[in-house]
Amino acid sequence: MKDGRSDTIDSTSYFPYPKEWLDTESEEIAESVSKWADNEVIANRLQFREDFEHQMGTLAILAHDIGLHRLIWPETMGGVGFPLPDASSTLVRAYEEIGRADPSIGYISAANIALAAALLEEGRIDEEMKKRMAKAFCNSEGLALFSLILPGLGDAEVEPRRIVSGREVQAELRSDGNGWILTAERARPFNSGYNASAYGVLASLPEGFGFAFVEADREGVEREELLKTTGLSASRNTDVSFRDVRLSGDAATVVDESFYKRLSAWIGLLTGSVAVGSAIDVFRLVKDWAANRVIKGKGLLRDNPMDAAVLAQVAIDIVNARLLIHTLARAMARPEAFGIEEGKDIFILSGIISVRVLDHCMHSINRAMEMMGSAGYSKEWHVEKHWRDLKTMQVYLGGHVPVEMDVARYYYGSDGV
Repeated sequence: MKDGRSDTIDSTSYFPYPKEWLDTESEEIAESVSKWADNEVIANRLQFREDFEHQMGTLAILAHDIGLHRLIWPETMGGVGFPLPDASSTLVRAYEEIGRADPSIGYISAANIALAAALLEEGRIDEEMKKRMAKAFCNSEGLALFSLILPGLGDAEVEPRRIVSGREVQAELRSDGNGWILTAERARPFNSGYNASAYGVLASLPEGFGFAFVEADREGVEREELLKTTGLSASRNTDVSFRDVRLSGDAATVVDESFYKRLSAWIGLLTGSVAVGSAIDVFRLVKDWAANRVIKGKGLLRDNPMDAAVLAQVAIDIVNARLLIHTLARAMARPEAFGIEEGKDIFILSGIISVRVLDHCMHSINRAMEMMGSAGYSKEWHVEKHWRDLKTMQVYLGGHVPVEMDVARYYYGSDGV
């Protein structure tokens, strides 16, 4: 089968995960997302992947009709009310199913939900700001799409900025008495900078850090040309400048480094879940492909020992990745059960696990592409899109080096890196 879901297998059921960490309602949510994946995306993939408006419409169904973007917001703010951090395992299952359908949809949705989770958990965030954000997430009129502007690896052409966890903050925030003024020059968003309805910006203050909520149509917000990427087609990105953008008093707030670390942990968890779902769908595709390939009339390809070993690697990587990402979800919900604390411990664990999960998933997809030969690189089989999406995701997440420096600082006290 080249298109549509296999009639013979439920690909997610092949790979174990700790079901005792999810309740019946969580599994029902995952099943709803699974049906969305099959009916809205997988059944019509070739057309879906070329139509950006269709992609956004499909995301709107996920966000509003299924209610995923309302899931963790309190009922008093228009949400469903799943409590944090207990909802971590529920979200992992949902984002596995989204990744199985389309990693680029999963990526931008994950960025939005990670932001919501970090805001809801942050004690310093004013209730009025939370209500403003909740109104955007929970309003069924149109799709609210937030673009994150986070610390990055720095720019050699500008003076060094304030550092958070080894990364340079891209924007500056200052108080003008009645409100705030935000400035940044050609900041590179994490996602959706070109078509976002608003930006969530981690900025430096004269002393410390701040978080700002900025509507895209506010005066002084300038977007550059659309960037070309090889993957994540639903995440249209561009460099964004903030030219002395004036914000009201409840549009920005003081935060500390722990807010960034918690946001990063949620990003690692949810994007890792998307990657696992992507690899699971590739397993389905290569399994269908291998079931019908005969080697020189002497038997099925999957029965040849060398080919079977390669196919086995695809499955082994997925087993490892799925168990790791569910373990991270549980650690975020119950850190005391792992003998760790919230904050820095979870930040480091998330970085380590998310990097390893992406490695496992990319290796799994690489082996599937090699096994399938020209079919692996063909649009009709969709394996190449999964590969491009996850490779682009790795780039935006920063790859190995930032995480390795985090680990060096944490485990060895390497403050000079």
